[in-house]
Amino acid sequence: MFGLLPKNLEFFDCFERSAVNALHCAELLSDLAKSGEVSNFDRLGAITEAEHVGDKITHETLDRLERTYITPIDRDDIHRLITRIDDVVDAAEAVAQRMMYYKITSISDAFKNQCEVLVKATRLMGAAVNGLRHMKDRGRKAGIDIDQLIIAVHTAEEEADSTHHKFLGELFESGLDPFQVIKWKELHELVEQAIDYCDDVACMIRGIILKNV
Repeated sequence: MFGLLPKNLEFFDCFERSAVNALHCAELLSDLAKSGEVSNFDRLGAITEAEHVGDKITHETLDRLERTYITPIDRDDIHRLITRIDDVVDAAEAVAQRMMYYKITSISDAFKNQCEVLVKATRLMGAAVNGLRHMKDRGRKAGIDIDQLIIAVHTAEEEADSTHHKFLGELFESGLDPFQVIKWKELHELVEQAIDYCDDVACMIRGIILKNV
């Protein structure tokens, strides 16, 4: 009987909207790093606005969750997934804010490259999120691709780890002022954290599939 009851599939729309916003924020951060215009308030404002949009989507999703009796996946999974996608946005916005507060004037190629990895990881994460609504149709190409996308997100996270460790080794041997070392260490760690969140989302999606297929 319960299988015949309608489920609120709008949660998949919420996940996808949040993932699109996360990619938009990551792209804005990468553009900011490439331009070096850290004091450009229009660029910073766009990133802050993306963070606000992410918060709004998250709150709307959790409000809907409170009002919904039957959900397409476990309630805890909905809460954890939408929150973790938004964490990607929060981390990226934190990077932009700190770049402004720290009055960064010169941006290394290593940092620009790491921001590009964030864009790649976020794009792959979003594609995996899009495939979630088709998870039960494993015969379709979308069902096969979601496994490949999850692996690709993890590969991007491993690439970011390798780049981060290499950067830290070079940073401590760079001869920079100690305060500059502290600033850049934190900035790289925040970008790395955002990429880790993308991998967390991919792992959550794998868990959701295992429970529901």
